[in-house]
Amino acid sequence: MMDITKVDLRGVEPGTPGWEEARAAVTSSMVAYGCVVVAYDALSPELERLLFDRAMPELFALPLETKQRNVSTKGHFRGYLGPRYEAMNWESVSVDDPTSEEGNVNDFSSLFWPQGNSEFREIMLLFAKNLLKLKETVETMILESLGVREENIETHLSSRSHTLRLSRYGVPLDADSCVSMMAHRDFNMSTMIVQHDVEGLEVQAKDGSWLPVRPEPGTITFQAGELFRVVTNGRVPACVHRVRTPSNRERFAVVFGSWNIKGAVVRAMDELIDGDHPLLFNPCRPDEYVEFLYSEEGRKFSDPLQAFCGVDVGSRSTTE
Repeated sequence: MMDITKVDLRGVEPGTPGWEEARAAVTSSMVAYGCVVVAYDALSPELERLLFDRAMPELFALPLETKQRNVSTKGHFRGYLGPRYEAMNWESVSVDDPTSEEGNVNDFSSLFWPQGNSEFREIMLLFAKNLLKLKETVETMILESLGVREENIETHLSSRSHTLRLSRYGVPLDADSCVSMMAHRDFNMSTMIVQHDVEGLEVQAKDGSWLPVRPEPGTITFQAGELFRVVTNGRVPACVHRVRTPSNRERFAVVFGSWNIKGAVVRAMDELIDGDHPLLFNPCRPDEYVEFLYSEEGRKFSDPLQAFCGVDVGSRSTTE
């Protein structure tokens, strides 16, 4: 069975040997699947085991009312999330701006361990900072390859906010399908997923087949969201993915999400619009798109982004 491309980014920096080769491999995978798997040392094996094998199981074993203390005022799908559909056995908690030195991670950990848990706090902060660096490296590679100027890449990277989400998937409720999260595209800019030991993440190829992303140590999956599709003028598709665990085991994952700063408008980069690549999407506000996406009207479309801000509205395709 074919695997998603894996690119080794350990020690790869702009201007160093291997940058151009890695950049080409990353971009090729992103254009094909909307995602790429990278090898990267975001945490040492020892710290990764502490997080996944001890801290996260302890956190999700806490009473529901304790986990529900995790709230956010920054929009949809922030804070504590429990199962949204009958077929899902999933819950998660998240921290906004996890790389902030203003105590966000400290406040987050204090929700669950009021007596203090400095080890968990330090692991989370280190993890978030390393994932942010990786996210900026991958997005720089993609945009450079597509021909975006350095100053515009810097503007793009500086206009993002981020979340770090810890997720627990219980044993799939449907033993036949083994699916614990249905197929979907993320509506944000980009998402990075760190799996641990247990399989689950699957990515859909253009022919409709599903490609499993193996939970190999030291690997991270970078996925484009709907907004990255807008920014790249459709050059990079939003990754269609799901969670399916044939081994029927509990699994834990960490998700690093990239979002637009509140009130920002998302538009295609100028360099990516030309005679061969006419403008595909009108500028849009992410919060307005999310409202449409989860509305009765938005649910009618197989491609809600195209229906919401596509230039060629005549190409709308509904699921009806």
